[in-house]
Amino acid sequence: MTTFQDCSVGIVKEVTYGTAVTVSRFVEFTEETFDYSKNVVQGQGLRVGARVARSGRRVVTTSEAGGDLNFECLSKGQGLLWEAMMGTGTSTMVSGSTYQQVFTLGDTPPSLTLQKGLPRVDGTVDAYTFTGVHCDSFELSFGNAEIATVTSTWNARDVTTATAYATPSYATSPNLYHFANGAITTGTVTAPTATTLASSITNVANVRSGTISVNRNPANDRYNFGAGGKKAKPTVGMPEITGTLEVEYDSATFRDAVLAETPMSLVLTYTGGALSAGTETLQVVVSEMKLDGKLPTSNGGELITVGLEFTVLDNLTAAQPPWIVARTADAALPSGGARGPGRRGLAPPGARAQVVGCADPSQHPQGPARRG
Repeated sequence: MTTFQDCSVGIVKEVTYGTAVTVSRFVEFTEETFDYSKNVVQGQGLRVGARVARSGRRVVTTSEAGGDLNFECLSKGQGLLWEAMMGTGTSTMVSGSTYQQVFTLGDTPPSLTLQKGLPRVDGTVDAYTFTGVHCDSFELSFGNAEIATVTSTWNARDVTTATAYATPSYATSPNLYHFANGAITTGTVTAPTATTLASSITNVANVRSGTISVNRNPANDRYNFGAGGKKAKPTVGMPEITGTLEVEYDSATFRDAVLAETPMSLVLTYTGGALSAGTETLQVVVSEMKLDGKLPTSNGGELITVGLEFTVLDNLTAAQPPWIVARTADAALPSGGARGPGRRGLAPPGARAQVVGCADPSQHPQGPARRG
């Protein structure tokens, strides 16, 4: 029996922005707020005897859709989400049934068709199909004693209820990435390649929690004549990449970095289950960050912790930051619309860079392993 718990979200990459494709990848989610909005203009012309705004003078000049999609980080089934959020992705066989997906900021992120299924009281499932779905921003949270989670905000061109409901199917037995299987390192970092994970040399034992946020700053308001009040595909602007760290005050390292504007690196790595080669892994890698504040203050006789804010910067010596890397059993990224290249692409094998990393596995269901 279908109940209120049987809500679904399915996605697929579009070939042409705003042209619906049947969804093929269904993702687990914790919350979604996808909705439709329209710009209504009421005519103001005067007419003898008219005392109430007239129905025939009400017009919809533009419309759009979109909302939030929040989810827990899993070892399978999320590669297409990471690709759409970051902009570009590759999938390469490491060995046997083990693949590595690498996601970097791309100038022309793919658009998605997203369909959500909502059950009525009687169990009938209504399908809401959103086209031209484009990621505005996202935030990955690595909380204390928590599951790693992502909150993301999306803009869409249109929505229809005429498309048939696609029956959901999910990646088989993905593992959750969580606090007990996470680690943070810093210092000189070897950047990830197509088949190797990022690595760094110094463990950081005093970080309690944190976040990393990416705002693509897209131009969403692209309404032009001749498009029936629908927008053109958003273009991304200069991304803002920021984050937070909650640290225990056990050394002067972070304090001195705040005062001296010292560049820092950090690699956050989550691990999951065994693969044919190695272990499921999710990483977020940032080539350079600087701390915006704060200094420690007394805490009423309790353990002193410091809430730090940081900005991720381009040091011009490594590939475009940040990277998100997923070591997974997912073979390839789903095919579809074109993906834009990152500004400088992957680092060459053996390249070294200061990075902040957070490992997150993503997966994809279709096709053989391939680049791009």
